[in-house]
Amino acid sequence: MSNISSKPTSLADWQLLKVTGEDNRAFLQGQITNDINRLTEYSTLYAAHCDNKGRMWSTLLLFQRGNDIYYIERKSVVKKQVAELAKYAVFSKVSIEPVQDLNMIGLVGDAIPTEIKAKLNDRNCLTENNITYIKLSLPEIRVIMITPKTISNDLNPCSEWLKLDLLAGYPVIDDSNMAILLPQACNLQSYDAISFDKGCYCGQEMVARAQFRGANTRGMYLIKGTSDVLPKVGDTIEYKLASGWREGGLVLATTKLDDKDGICVQVVLSNGIDLNTVFRIYGNDNSRLMF
Repeated sequence: MSNISSKPTSLADWQLLKVTGEDNRAFLQGQITNDINRLTEYSTLYAAHCDNKGRMWSTLLLFQRGNDIYYIERKSVVKKQVAELAKYAVFSKVSIEPVQDLNMIGLVGDAIPTEIKAKLNDRNCLTENNITYIKLSLPEIRVIMITPKTISNDLNPCSEWLKLDLLAGYPVIDDSNMAILLPQACNLQSYDAISFDKGCYCGQEMVARAQFRGANTRGMYLIKGTSDVLPKVGDTIEYKLASGWREGGLVLATTKLDDKDGICVQVVLSNGIDLNTVFRIYGNDNSRLMF
């Protein structure tokens, strides 16, 4: 269980966007890796948005309020990701824009109202009184609350929510790593984020090839240990060989585990790597990380 206090947690590093218009469902069906027909007001959808080579612009958590479809992604990717969607949106009756009249916060543990937790028992999305609640089950029950109300400044830092995403195994795609990785390189097939029978979407051929022809040779892992510095997004991780150190991983996200030198790093590595491998931040002898 997390050590987050009972107050809400900031989601300032994430952005809420809205897709409106009579063609919004058909349009998104041709853009994202998952089947939009599975999206309801009571069930969210996790997906990736890829370029025509199957490389991810971002991961998306989609939900529905009335006839509008919303999605949540990392704030750093919004400008580029929306621009890529807009290239195709000109052929449909849709509008895509960041949301200005709703705010997001994260709720964990005692911060989740008992009555809301009960109502989310048999669903993962609920909207009532113009407030939407989205339940995430990993690494523990937590809730994203989307509300028109003003958010208090007394919040846990964003890094606490990021830590939970890393422990849950949810890939964090920021602008430094856009259009580099196939969804399977971030294990999205294991999170029901890819439909392999829904039909065509942008990048579908390469995503299918990675799944059925073994075209993907990488996977996403979480390594933990100690370091006197945090690696940056897009940095390289090295792994130890008898002859020295070799570059072998791409950093997606990182956060501190405690007030000392404990850190965890979300990294993409070659599949089949030995689980006893020792890693370090590139060129840093004061860092040691393992699975």
